[in-house]
Amino acid sequence: MPNPDMNNEVSILLFGPELPSTGQPTACLVEEGRLYLPNQKQTVSFSELEARVGSFDHDKLQLCWQYQGNTWLLIPANQDAQKTLVRLLPRKEVTGLGKWKRETLGQSLVWKTVAYSLCALALAAVLVVWQYDTAVSWVAGRVSLATEYKIGESVLTSLKTQSPLVDKGVAVDAVKKIGVRLTQGSPYKYQWHISNAPAINAFALPGGIVIVNKGLLERAESANEVAGVLAHEIQHAEQRHALKNMITSSGIAATVLLVLGDVNAVMMVMAHQVSAQYFSRQAESDADIKGVALLRKSKIDPQGLVSFFKKLQAQYKGKAEGPEWMSSHPGTENRIKVVEDDNKAHPCADCETLKWDKKAILASLEKTYPKAK
Repeated sequence: MPNPDMNNEVSILLFGPELPSTGQPTACLVEEGRLYLPNQKQTVSFSELEARVGSFDHDKLQLCWQYQGNTWLLIPANQDAQKTLVRLLPRKEVTGLGKWKRETLGQSLVWKTVAYSLCALALAAVLVVWQYDTAVSWVAGRVSLATEYKIGESVLTSLKTQSPLVDKGVAVDAVKKIGVRLTQGSPYKYQWHISNAPAINAFALPGGIVIVNKGLLERAESANEVAGVLAHEIQHAEQRHALKNMITSSGIAATVLLVLGDVNAVMMVMAHQVSAQYFSRQAESDADIKGVALLRKSKIDPQGLVSFFKKLQAQYKGKAEGPEWMSSHPGTENRIKVVEDDNKAHPCADCETLKWDKKAILASLEKTYPKAK
């Protein structure tokens, strides 16, 4: 039982399914052997918790755990709350808490500021000498695959607190079967997830994590159409377009930290950007052409991407709001023509039409995400 003389209530921000993306202000109770969330009526044993380092300054405590198949996360509401929580939690029972204490102990803001300033000046000099696009590509090339994987996993964890994602089942297997065929020989170890979102959309996180919305699978009429969208998004990952966008948006200091492998410095930027990215026309054209080339290389009929474009364009013609996957991809008519011309210039006689069981896929989605009655 908790000590009745001990104030074991701690103010926190809670992140989890159906909670605001900015976190829900609430409180937790630190009791004997467990953490209790009164508002959620949820009990978490200390052994289920994992402590992580958060924030730009590497001094914030994050506690993560799994509950009923979903990822949950909490952070103390303020510095006093963090001190109380750290004091009450048993270091030996909470995974990573001892490491968190060691990493945060002795952080020197002065030295870090000096180091960041020097790196920022060096990078600024590079940007002055080189063209901006060339500089961004150069910086992206300095980011290791290990760091890119960490970024992808961090963003994936953040997205899971906002909406449920699945990585198993008939629908995921169907996507994975196409994806594995398209990613043979890639340096990335791809992951495949499906979200409950109804929007016709798919996107790739850094490090080869691909998320396909349920709405896209429901609207696609063939496996080749799905393959066309996947090939396009895979090329965004392979060409590191998301990473380059992040470098452009995160600023010089955060970019230097990214090159040095400090994922926490840019995680919050990525979490808000990745699922709603707007790439440049050049990046979109690059993903189109290289995606079609990837389809031909994989012996998949590339006309699926064109038919998917045309079907959606006709369905939403004259409407103020179109599907998310097309609204974030400008110049649709011209892009259809470019892809069609490329297909004519590079005919693929041995490309095939893929088979899929859409009925089974829809049944799997309905079982995973039952509609509210």
